[in-house]
Amino acid sequence: MSKRKNQSHRCPRCLMGVVRCFCDQIPTLSLATRVIVVAYKREIHAPSNTGRLATLALSNSVLLARGDQYQPYRLTEYLLPGSPSLVLFPSEEAEPLSEARLDQMTRPFNLVVPDGNWRQTAKMIRRDSDMAQLPRVTLPMGNPSAYRIRTERKQEGLATIEAIARALGIIEGTEVQVALENLLAVKVSRTLASRGVTL
Repeated sequence: MSKRKNQSHRCPRCLMGVVRCFCDQIPTLSLATRVIVVAYKREIHAPSNTGRLATLALSNSVLLARGDQYQPYRLTEYLLPGSPSLVLFPSEEAEPLSEARLDQMTRPFNLVVPDGNWRQTAKMIRRDSDMAQLPRVTLPMGNPSAYRIRTERKQEGLATIEAIARALGIIEGTEVQVALENLLAVKVSRTLASRGVTL
């Protein structure tokens, strides 16, 4: 079967083969926090991408494609006006995301999440002047990533949806975090099953 024909049998929403489609497992989570995921155009429709999956579950979210010359954007146009904005990125300048820090800020928040590997996201922040000006936050150390589809070299590395889940767990509560982590578990199990791997 050709690659083109095989792709035609892929669900356009969850990007899985139609036999293993899990769209019925994607929850609808209505949050006060505005989540803006920014990913490179070529990565958005990759089956292994999870930032896009997070935005399917979060009603108050948007997915922006960086590098798409036909759909340029300004990040500021998607931020809730008058709300504080935070970029989720582990850099030397980033402060730990904590309830104590959030209590000192006005809700709701804009959570900007660059989506990609370490090198890609660092480059994205440097080149996006709007994103570069926003304060950065990092997650506290937690359990290792449960994302078994891609190999993570850094111990603290997480899939984008895991990072979003843990951040929203602090901002919105544990129910949101659990819902997103359960969604990732479904994606992982369906993907591995399509490769003949069982959990």
